[in-house]
Order: sequence, then structure tokens, then C-alpha cells
Amino acid sequence: MEIGIIGGGSIGLLYSFYLSKNHVITLYTKRKEQADLINQNGLSMLKDGTHVKTSIKADFSSNYKEQLLIVTVKQYDIEQVISRLKNQSPRTVLFLQNGMGHITYLSSLTEHQILLGIAEHGALRADDNTVHHTGVGVTKISPYSQKNKCHFIFDQLLREQDPSFPIEIKVDWKKMLSEKLVVNATINPLTAVLHVKNGLLIENRHYKKILHELFLEIVHILGLEKEKYLWDHVQSICKNTSENSSSMLKDVQSGRQTEIDSILGYLINQAVNTNKSYPHITFLYHAIKGMESVR
Repeated sequence: MEIGIIGGGSIGLLYSFYLSKNHVITLYTKRKEQADLINQNGLSMLKDGTHVKTSIKADFSSNYKEQLLIVTVKQYDIEQVISRLKNQSPRTVLFLQNGMGHITYLSSLTEHQILLGIAEHGALRADDNTVHHTGVGVTKISPYSQKNKCHFIFDQLLREQDPSFPIEIKVDWKKMLSEKLVVNATINPLTAVLHVKNGLLIENRHYKKILHELFLEIVHILGLEKEKYLWDHVQSICKNTSENSSSMLKDVQSGRQTEIDSILGYLINQAVNTNKSYPHITFLYHAIKGMESVR
């Protein structure tokens, strides 16, 4: 199957590498320099001390030709991608983003089959054509609506998946994204403000207390059940990625824009009519927006 991957960040590079084993990949980059480098030198992946290289096609244009497109850009670039997709012929589009801010844009893509997904892998872009696979996880995919079941796409992705890069199909996209948002909204902002790696959030009892209070605010806004399961899940992510720095911490350290608006900003918008204060969410949101404003 021909697959176009939009976005040359860590997730875009990681998915380009693994999916290229069984599919024909075109990676659409934001910068011509990155596309040229990948076309000339290939794409490299580092994992457990092993370096593997493959060849894919990279394209600097926005003329997406493939029947399946996977959007891996950050939330703040979503609107630009959506505007381009509106002018494209109908195809299947899979969105892999942190947060849920992109959901508001999807109603404008009436001609396309829309899929929503989450990437549970750890990935770090070492340079423009090298990605470090720091943590093995699962790709979870769900249809956005009943008319977007895309059985053919699902069947082919499942049939031709790499055993070390598993894919799962979920029925309820909202539940899937909400549970992932709990992880993103607890770990990412807190590590970014405290400037600590993920594991310290549960190793330090004071940080763990803040983490839990933040967690309670988030699940209340989202109206999620299975609170104990979700709290255990957040802690397990912290433990399993204990030596990792969250993507938001990396963005803050590098002076880049963060995805705070689509994560905590989204939750604040959802909480407008609850008549309840959420002090941890509010503090972290404005703290990170303040960091962005003085970068």
C-alpha cells in the first residue's frame, strides 16, 4: 500500500521507518533541506544500541498523492494541514496527535474517511534523518464515525504490520483519546514546569502528590470511569519511561512552541460550564504559556 506521512518530526520519522518494511512510503516534510537529506542519505533508526538504515522518498511539496495519509504534525500545525486536505481528492486520513484540540477541525473534512489514533511509542529525533526509538508501544486506531470504518485499510494495516510495531483497532475513539489525554495532561506539563524526567514524578513523594491532584482534576473534567485503572496507568508510564524527558519538556528546553493549548487548554475549555475550579490545571497552563512568551 502507498502511504503518505505528513510531518518529519520524531513520530513521522519513526512511522516512516517501520511502515516502509511493508509499504511504499512518502514522507512530506516542512523543510526542503530535510527532504533532500532523506532522499540522498536515507532514513536511520536507533534502537537498543543498534543502528538500522532504510530508503524512503521524501517530498517538500503538499501535493499528497497517496490513498492513506498519516498526519503526525504537532497540534499547532494541524490547521494548516487541514486547509490543504480540504482541496485534496477523497482519501483516508489518520491523525496521530497528542491532545484533542484537532477534533474541532475534523467536521470540515466531509469528503475524507477520517481515522483517529494514538502513538504509544517513545521517539526522539536525533537529526533530520535519524530517529531514536526510545520506547516500544502500540499504535491504536479508531474510526471517527460509523461511515469511516475503513475495513479495507484496517485489514491491510493489521495483515502487514511489523511484529515489533503493533497496531490495535479500537471502537470508541473518544474513550481512546481521553485516556491518552490523561497521560499527556499529567506527565507532560508537570515535567515541563519542574524540569524533571518522567520517573521522578512518582519517585519524589512531593511531586507524586501534585501529580495525583492534577490527575483527579483531569478525570473529573473528562468524566472518566475506572479511576484506579487510569491512575495505575499514569504511574506505569512514568515508571516505564523513567529516564525519558517528555516532549513538552524538550520543547520548553529548546525554546519551541508547546502543545499546551490542545492539552490543558482543551481541558480548560471543557471545564467552562462545570462551575468548579481546577487550580493545578490552571497554574500549569499559564506557567507554560508564560515560558512560551519569554522564549
